[in-house]
Amino acid sequence: MSHELRTPLNSILLLSRLMVENGDDNLNEDQVESARVIQSSGSSLLSLIDEILDLSKIEAGKMELELGSVPLSVLKNDLQNLFSPVAREKGLDFTIDLYPDEAGKDIFTDKLRLEQVLRNLLSNALKFTTQGSVTLKIKPAANDADHVQFLVEDTGIGISAENQKIIFEAFQQADGSTRRKFGGTGLGLSISRELARLLGGEITVASALGTGSAFSFIIPRSKNATGVKSLPENKTETVAANLVEDARR
Repeated sequence: MSHELRTPLNSILLLSRLMVENGDDNLNEDQVESARVIQSSGSSLLSLIDEILDLSKIEAGKMELELGSVPLSVLKNDLQNLFSPVAREKGLDFTIDLYPDEAGKDIFTDKLRLEQVLRNLLSNALKFTTQGSVTLKIKPAANDADHVQFLVEDTGIGISAENQKIIFEAFQQADGSTRRKFGGTGLGLSISRELARLLGGEITVASALGTGSAFSFIIPRSKNATGVKSLPENKTETVAANLVEDARR
């Protein structure tokens, strides 16, 4: 299915890109714009196909991990280079804070899948934040030396308590207006949660509507680490309360 779907779609993307790039000599302005729409829509469809195939692999137990040593400093630099231009374009402050305790350390995990989860979380944070900041904190998990925490915080639209219960379900977003305004398939968080589980970790969210969100992604440092110690419920409530308090200042 992967081959059958991607091959014709890649041809459409290639030809539409050529039409856009060489359209000045052969096409009028409306035709060039139509080619841009084809290219944009095709790219969105390709992303959707990739996400559906990833989710299908996970649900079928066919997702294979390639474990190896991942330097946290390299991970930080890669993500900084990838997302800084996006943040600048939106006028947002973007920071990746690698705590001193984690500087120079490696973790043993699947780098590709780890980055996929963090890209999803950061992309969402930047997409749903129109002013303020997005921050990724890389730090030791609370009271758990065997795990590392990636905390993505934003000052975006936030998520109501009711909608926090469904955002990790496939094809779900906070509400219909969110999908219309910001786009997206609603698969990113569902895939991220399943990948986190494959990596031996978990993702949780604390959010206050209108003031921002904090997504916590915790994974083991090595294959020998025991299960994730979840963030205590009162701690989650404290994070949400802090978001509200920060918004009032």
